Amino acid sequence: MPSKSSKILTLIIFLVTSFSLEAQFEFGIKAGLNYESLGDLKDQSITTTIDSKGSETGYHVGFYGNLNLVLFYIRPEIQFTKINTSVESLNVGLSKIEVPILLGYKILGPLSVFIGPSFQYILDEKVKGITLTEIKNNFTVGAQIGTRLSLGRFGVGIRYERGFTDNDLKIIGIDGVNAAGRINARPNQVILSASFKLKVKSKSSDKN
Repeated sequence: MPSKSSKILTLIIFLVTSFSLEAQFEFGIKAGLNYESLGDLKDQSITTTIDSKGSETGYHVGFYGNLNLVLFYIRPEIQFTKINTSVESLNVGLSKIEVPILLGYKILGPLSVFIGPSFQYILDEKVKGITLTEIKNNFTVGAQIGTRLSLGRFGVGIRYERGFTDNDLKIIGIDGVNAAGRINARPNQVILSASFKLKVKSKSSDKN
């Protein structure tokens, strides 16, 4: 049975597709850098919590659509994201598909701000030297807020993302030795992106 989150995502995509028949719609490619910090490492064997080391750099590549509605726009995106970060002495790697659905407001000329949910599906998780069970939730939901600048066919932006879904990587072994612990895998990241517009389509142009 489909989850509530997947039903909401399907509805949003349907509405965006329907609206695109009545307004200017553009699409293009995007890529950029992710500065992500995972949560703390909980060592259950000694009942202590170890703070995350800090943010590490990852990357993302993908596609976007942009539905222009006068002062507002709706911007669905789909992208592959690869993250490498450190928790204590552990190197944690995550690969995921992300689908942000953003509502933007055009402040002045090419400058706009946006906010919206981000749906994520985790493809793979690895920690060097660590034996893990499967991650608690492969499908998670978060929120993004940010600003972007449109420069002709090019665009640049910065955004902050915070995950809403509690999500843990459960540790069952370290370097072949039994261990008990967990890593909080809820995303907490700053994202820098650049985009390039491939095509613009409007209803009026279809009639001509």
